[in-house]
Amino acid sequence: MSTENIHQPKNGTKKDVGDGPRSDLRDTLRKAEKKIERLKESEKKRKKSQKDLEDLTYRLKERVKELNCLYTISSIVEKQGVSLEEVLQGTVDIIPDAWQYPEITCSRIVLGDREFRSVCFTETSWKQSQRIIVHGEKTGFLEVFYCEEKPIEDEGPFLKEERSLINVIAERIGEIVERKRSEEALYESESKNLALLDAIPDLMFQVNDAGTLTGFHEGKFSIPREIAGQFVGRNIYSLFAAKRLLPKRALDQAMAHVKQTLETGKAQIFEQHIPFNGDQRDFEIRMVTCTNNNVLGIVRDITRRKRLENEIIEISGREQRRIGQDLHDSLCQHLAGIGFMGKVLEKKIAEKQPLLPTDVNEIVELIDQAITMTRGFARGLNPVRLEADGLVFALSELSVNVEKLFGIVCRFEYTDMILIHDNAMATHLYRIVQEALNNAIKHGRADTVVVMLRQEGATCILTVQDNGLGIGNMANQGKGIGLNIMQYRASMIGASLDVKNAEFAGTILTCSFQNKNDVS
Repeated sequence: MSTENIHQPKNGTKKDVGDGPRSDLRDTLRKAEKKIERLKESEKKRKKSQKDLEDLTYRLKERVKELNCLYTISSIVEKQGVSLEEVLQGTVDIIPDAWQYPEITCSRIVLGDREFRSVCFTETSWKQSQRIIVHGEKTGFLEVFYCEEKPIEDEGPFLKEERSLINVIAERIGEIVERKRSEEALYESESKNLALLDAIPDLMFQVNDAGTLTGFHEGKFSIPREIAGQFVGRNIYSLFAAKRLLPKRALDQAMAHVKQTLETGKAQIFEQHIPFNGDQRDFEIRMVTCTNNNVLGIVRDITRRKRLENEIIEISGREQRRIGQDLHDSLCQHLAGIGFMGKVLEKKIAEKQPLLPTDVNEIVELIDQAITMTRGFARGLNPVRLEADGLVFALSELSVNVEKLFGIVCRFEYTDMILIHDNAMATHLYRIVQEALNNAIKHGRADTVVVMLRQEGATCILTVQDNGLGIGNMANQGKGIGLNIMQYRASMIGASLDVKNAEFAGTILTCSFQNKNDVS
């Protein structure tokens, strides 16, 4: 070996000059190995990042499913007119899609005695359950089942996010039930209020202290709806002055009572006689405080009541005049005769003349006749005896008297002895029959009348049927036949009165009433 190829290194060791290329190769290899290691580490990190990304994407998809579930439930609830049953069934149908394995998931909602199941529901041991709380009380539960065994996760085969979701859904169901029940209760209350409002025939309005109408309900008053719709929000003076529905004096009186109602806080009741729809009518107005500066007014048409009151007053006056005339023409004459004969008897005694039995007998006969007349007058004033069977005997006697007096056939028939303990009711029924007989004879020109009293269950039925002209052919129909008085008497005892033409001829009056005091 030549000495030129040997170099002395600094550290004193000998190094072969031929080792240089090999050393560079080794350095290159080491660098390549490190680079490969870095590449492997980078690839490992990339794969881990990709796996993390895939896992995150999967979890995001699960969360999206959960959000879609909650959004769909909200969409079902917000649908107009959907029932609670439809909401719960729709909810239980979409729950499986929000879980990790929707193809093997089923669910069930139990609320009280009602149960809602998803398609292909199967109860297994792999389940999640959560209570449903309504108004602070447990009213049911929500359950989610897996139909197959799956790997163990946070809660059996279920994820912790699924536990959060079932809790949220159960809470949402409780809120939905509360809301729906409140809506149903509100709707039922509104329906009842509307039905009650529609059943009230009175006109009602709300007006503030400035005279502005804040509410209006026309009731059964004949006010065109297009006009009634213009009332709210307008001042009563400008509105009624334009439509000419009421005179200004009536509005002034109404506003005076509005202010008095607001100042005193007490109900105000007053009456007005005003023109309405081309006719003079009587109205009763009641006003009560509604809010701080609003008054609720109720207007009732009392025209018919006023007319009935006037008719009753007129009848009472006429009856008093008749009784006075009868007393003057009959009883007073008998009493005058008795007094005259008493004077004659007194004179004979004073002159010590002999008294004959005939002198006393005549006085006794006149007294007996006066007693009979007095009883007749008393019977006319109070025709029904106070006993429970008094109506039956009074109607029997009335039929006999009518038959004798007018020379017609008048029969009273009854199936059972109906006892009426309320003497006022019996008297009203007697007067109704008396008026019906008068109509049948005087206006209907009937020659046969049948009065019948029968009972069907708790309802008693009193009928008066004649063979006269019928309602359509009666003279002075509607005013002179006393129908209003009969209807008034029927209303006083809570009875219904129906008058119509009979099937073949004549008229039939039917009065139906409840004999509440019947103890037979």
